[in-house]
Amino acid sequence: MRTWQRLAALAVGAALFTVTACGGGSDDTSDTGGDGGGEGTGGTFSVGIDEPDALLPGRSQGAFDEMHALFSGLVKFGDQSEPQMLNAESIESDDNIVWTIALKPGWTFHDGTTVTAQSYADAWNATAYGPNAWANNAQLSGIVGWDELNPAEGTPATDTLSGVEVVDENTLRVTLKAADSQFPYKLGQPGFYPLPEVAFADFDAFNEAPVGNGPYMMDGAWEHDVQLSVTRYEDYQGPKPNADGITFRIYSDTTTAYTDAIGGAVDIVSVPQEKYKQVATDFTDSFVAFNAVRLDWLGFPLWDPRFQDPRLRQAISMSIDRDAVNEAIFGGLYTPATSYHGPSAPGGGTEGLCGEFCEFDPDRAKELLAEAGGWEGPMEIWFPGGVGYDQTFEALANQIRQNLGIEEVTTRSQPGFVQFLDALRTQQATGPFRGGWGSLYPSMQSQLFAVFSSHGDAREGGGGYSNPEVDALIAQADAAPSLDEATELYKAAEERIIEDFPIVPLFYAKYVYAHSSNVSNVIIGFDQIELNEVVVN
Repeated sequence: MRTWQRLAALAVGAALFTVTACGGGSDDTSDTGGDGGGEGTGGTFSVGIDEPDALLPGRSQGAFDEMHALFSGLVKFGDQSEPQMLNAESIESDDNIVWTIALKPGWTFHDGTTVTAQSYADAWNATAYGPNAWANNAQLSGIVGWDELNPAEGTPATDTLSGVEVVDENTLRVTLKAADSQFPYKLGQPGFYPLPEVAFADFDAFNEAPVGNGPYMMDGAWEHDVQLSVTRYEDYQGPKPNADGITFRIYSDTTTAYTDAIGGAVDIVSVPQEKYKQVATDFTDSFVAFNAVRLDWLGFPLWDPRFQDPRLRQAISMSIDRDAVNEAIFGGLYTPATSYHGPSAPGGGTEGLCGEFCEFDPDRAKELLAEAGGWEGPMEIWFPGGVGYDQTFEALANQIRQNLGIEEVTTRSQPGFVQFLDALRTQQATGPFRGGWGSLYPSMQSQLFAVFSSHGDAREGGGGYSNPEVDALIAQADAAPSLDEATELYKAAEERIIEDFPIVPLFYAKYVYAHSSNVSNVIIGFDQIELNEVVVN
């Protein structure tokens, strides 16, 4: 029997993930332990967020901190590369196709009902059911029966995944369409969270005041564009949180949140890119940068015939001086990208993988543009507004304008991430756009499948790109019997994608957070803020 713990040990051996406490603050490098605060240290703190896209796990693709407060999945990663069991007791397979998942008994939802194998099966069925059109649907696409729930035409004949079997109250048996050694890693994604029976009475009502199984429970309903509050769930069976409660303050502009954090009006904020150069001054001993498995890129509306020629995309890439942008905007915190995957995962970050096309060479860029037939008319670069990206995309627009000789290159912001992503999904974007993927687990599979496969749940970030050869290479990597073999096949898939050059890789990015003096032990990881660990001073 192949256990997940054994697979985890193999998978993390080639990766190094670090949490860097910048500015010399010792609070940010204390032991993470993963045990929370035992009986807790008490108090409440606040976190600045943007308006969530949803609080129902199957629908939500952006409210990660809120999700991790309200819900707990089978596994988690925290700030470490080694996965940690959460609601799962064990995850085992003999062949990487049929997986047996045993739950830890005694877990309950916030309404007191028991978390069972059926709670997971029902939630997965709802997420995978195509007519629901939930954002995380594709996270379950590898399970037998997903195709029947998502027919190309018509209504599904069933509403359950045939590959998910409830063996008993605390045991699930999951059958995949093909071998996937990375399947246990996927189980930390929100599409795999459980739901209580009450959720199925009215999903929309549940979304406003969800009943989860996480360390914190809702304190009242979600106040849209204002805040949502959570209080410590005393019967939580996982690592106990230190604080008694959290207020998630909703901001329409991250720069305002940053300013409020300086004044102590909010305790923890994600630092907007435009503030990277000054964060060490504003938060001398209290900012944290996590080396995430993250790539930032410039995507293209591949549905638009004007962007079909890869030479145009390569020309734009070579017109951008990544080093200059990194220093001018990010204060050198980022690393210019030379591949299609970040380095903080086995096989990622291969130096120079995209060759000359990631080098700054305005003359060659102009040659490629001419070979592609040139460019006529204005070019708009799309990005989500209110989250601190303005200076970044103005700098990119200036470089494309000056170095390619395109006279009118402008920026077009959308009012927040929700509207921006909707513009991509509905193919409204008319020019290059902001793209980025922060992997939720340390495997190249996460980004390659989500963004570049034909069934990925974030294909809009790659402009809708797909290639059957890439799909086949990813599937072969998933089925590989060893980490080394899987890594080589994932790299081969990456190289094949680069041949088509659907995106312009920009930077290997970090998660950068700052906090007030009201809190300490602020740890950033794959789950973003490790909320359980925060101590209220």
